[in-house]
Amino acid sequence: MAAGGAERMDDARGSAAARPFRFACQRCGNCCSGGSGYVWVDEDEIGPMAARLGMAAARFVERHLKRAVDPRSGAERWSLRERADAGGACALLVGRNTCAVYEARPRHCREFPYWEHVLAGGAGFEAARETCPGIAVIVPEEQLRAASAALDERARPLRERAGAPRAEGKCCLDDGAADERWCSGLEADRGAAALARNARAADGCRLGEARPLCCALAGVDDPSAHEAARALVREVEREHQYPASYGPLRAQLRSRGAEAGS
Repeated sequence: MAAGGAERMDDARGSAAARPFRFACQRCGNCCSGGSGYVWVDEDEIGPMAARLGMAAARFVERHLKRAVDPRSGAERWSLRERADAGGACALLVGRNTCAVYEARPRHCREFPYWEHVLAGGAGFEAARETCPGIAVIVPEEQLRAASAALDERARPLRERAGAPRAEGKCCLDDGAADERWCSGLEADRGAAALARNARAADGCRLGEARPLCCALAGVDDPSAHEAARALVREVEREHQYPASYGPLRAQLRSRGAEAGS
């Protein structure tokens, strides 16, 4: 599963999964650098990958592939090698998140996260979700409304402590701040809905009343306020059995199919 360029993928299969989800690649490289496993390579994929590296197919096989038994069929197949010095990272991974053969990567990589055991839900899905920040669970509307109302009520003291946002006419989604401010999946779901409604506030915030606590508290220097905000969101998620996730605001919104700016 080699990252190389952020790409949008059809989420029709994700929507029909045991636990419905959306997916938008975040180019994080996590899927290429996790623990050991198998990335299956078919015979007809070897030549194009070797060509991308300017290598003969035999040399590519020697350096980058291994034979392994597919536990599903019992048949022996080719699989990408892992770098022994990099904790199980793919041998074709360059740096943290670039694939050396991205345009010719195996079908096994291209199809992630729409793998059978992921679509079936359960442990396979949860393992994929823990690895990939681009997977966003589709939450029932009534669950979102209930958790959102609880968050609004409990976060009121924190928002009041932060005071009214400054009317700058600019949103963090329009600059780099959205890549530095982290929010929860619950807050991202609220934000995605606000973007769909085009709910730009008078101060320029494109999320309006749905702005996450990381934005509401952006001007508060007290670390305890930010810690309290994270603890509060986690508490609401647990009480409402809301799928927990945490990541940069822009990435969280994109994984939900929301247009999050630059």
